[in-house]
Amino acid sequence: MKDKTRLLITGVILLLAVALFVLGLIILPDTIVMQVQADGSVGNTMPKLIGLLIPFILCVVFGVFYYQGGKGKNLLVAIIGLVAFGLTFFFNR
Repeated sequence: MKDKTRLLITGVILLLAVALFVLGLIILPDTIVMQVQADGSVGNTMPKLIGLLIPFILCVVFGVFYYQGGKGKNLLVAIIGLVAFGLTFFFNR
């Protein structure tokens, strides 16, 4: 892939990560659910800041790694970070 395309993909991932992080800080409760048991009950909770930093760091670090090296594994982990944001919002709606 060309550098310009990798830069565009990385920029979109980073922009989405920042937007979801800020949105989470605004709308999510102070303690968020990070894990749900098989019966649907709450399994694991953590403070909002830590719970949002985990997927944010995944997106940022592996997005930058993808831009620098162009490896698909790094892009996949960055996308998994975005999916983790989505699950966090879904569990805490």
